[in-house]
Amino acid sequence: MWQTSGLTAKDVDAAVIYDAFTSIVLWQLESFGFCKPGEAKDFVKDGHLALGGRLPTNTHGGQLSEAYIHGMNGVNEGVRLIRGESRNQPEKCDHVLVTAGIGVPTSAMVLGHD
Repeated sequence: MWQTSGLTAKDVDAAVIYDAFTSIVLWQLESFGFCKPGEAKDFVKDGHLALGGRLPTNTHGGQLSEAYIHGMNGVNEGVRLIRGESRNQPEKCDHVLVTAGIGVPTSAMVLGHD
């Protein structure tokens, strides 16, 4: 995905991470390059996923809090973030990562402005 998009994790301003289970968020933070393997717990603990953090994440509440619609609500929130219409809109939001998990055949995309 990074190679196809020409972007890296450093270019992403917010994320909508598939969170059917809490632990899968940690695996994805590491797998998508936001932190090194084994460092996700500290990345989260240091506040990087908060609205004012490095990577505001699941600003819609995620599947664990909003609804489990297997990713469709995440795609919708990614679009709202890019449009500047999220109820929890980060200050800067030019690129948003939207994931559907890891570990099995799955998907991810980066939404952004033209």
